[in-house]
Amino acid sequence: MNRIGVPPQRFYSEADTFVSGLIETAEEFDFDTPSLGYDAYNIEAEAMGQPLHFTVRQAPVIDKDAILINDKADLLHLKPPQAGISGRMSFILDVHRRYRERLGINPAFQFCAPFSLATLVRGYVNFIQDIYTDPDFARDILRFLTEEVLAPWIKAQKRAFPATDSAVGADALCSPPMVNAQIIEHFSIPYILRLRELCDLDVMVVNWWGDSHFEDVERFLELKRQVACGIIRAQDPDVARLGPRVFKEFARRHDLTLELGLGDVLLNQGPRQEIEDRIRYYISEACVGGRFILYLASINSDTPPDHIRAAVAAIKRYGRYP
Repeated sequence: MNRIGVPPQRFYSEADTFVSGLIETAEEFDFDTPSLGYDAYNIEAEAMGQPLHFTVRQAPVIDKDAILINDKADLLHLKPPQAGISGRMSFILDVHRRYRERLGINPAFQFCAPFSLATLVRGYVNFIQDIYTDPDFARDILRFLTEEVLAPWIKAQKRAFPATDSAVGADALCSPPMVNAQIIEHFSIPYILRLRELCDLDVMVVNWWGDSHFEDVERFLELKRQVACGIIRAQDPDVARLGPRVFKEFARRHDLTLELGLGDVLLNQGPRQEIEDRIRYYISEACVGGRFILYLASINSDTPPDHIRAAVAAIKRYGRYP
C-alpha cells in the first residue's frame, strides 16, 4: 500500500489496485510468489456491521469501541451477513479473481478463525471472562460464528472458485501466552474441526505462535497438528529461542512440511550480517530432507528495503538443495 502511495481506504476496497500493488512490490523485491495477504481479521466482523478504524499508512483494524456483542441479547439479535455480498466480501472475491487471472495461481481461501473472530466481536477481555464465568455463552458465540457466519462465507468462496481445495484461518489471537492449552483444546480446535465438517475442502489454521511459552513444546506442536493439514509453522521469536531443530524433528516424525518465519524485529533492526547469519542457520538446520519453506514475518512499511533485499539474496544464496 505504501510502496505505491495509495491510502488505506482505497487500497482495501479496489481489487485492481490491491492486486497490482502486491504483484509490483513482490517483483521489486524479487519474491518467489506475490503473497495474497489482506486484512483477513476484519472481513466477517465488518460484514456483520462492526466498524473499522483507518489510520494513515496502516491496514484497517476493528474499532474496539464499537463491539457487536455487549451482552446475550446482542447475540440473539445479531444477523449473519449475506455470504459473499455483505461488507467487503465482494471485494475479497474480486481480489481472488484478479489474482488468479494475473498469476494463474489458486491460493487458499482465507477467513478469520472462530476464536479470533469471537474476541473481535465480543472484545478480548470480555470473551476470556466468558470462557471462565459463562462458558455456555462463549460456546454460543462460537457456534453462531462457526455455523452461520464462517461456514457460509467459506462455501461462497468455494462456489466462486471450485478448483481451490483449502481455506486457511487467521487465528493469531489464539496464541500463548494470551491463552493456555485448555482454552485452545476446548474453545478453538473443536470449531475449526467443525468447519472442516461443514465445508467441502481442507480447513486449517497454521499461525498460532508462542511455542516458547509452553513448558512442553511437544504438546503445543501436537495441538497445532490437529488443525493443520500437512504443515507445521513457527516463527521468531519462538524459533530464535528454541532453535529450528525442535520444529524440524517434529515435522520429520509426522511427515509434515515445515514453515519457519524470520522475525520482524531482526528484519527491522538488522544489522544485515545478522539477518544473513540467521537465514543461513535456519536453512542449514531445517532443509535436510526437503519440504521446507522460509518466510519473512510481518514486513511493514518501516522495514528498511535494504534489509529485505539482503534477506532475499541470502535465501537465494543458501536456499539451494545439493
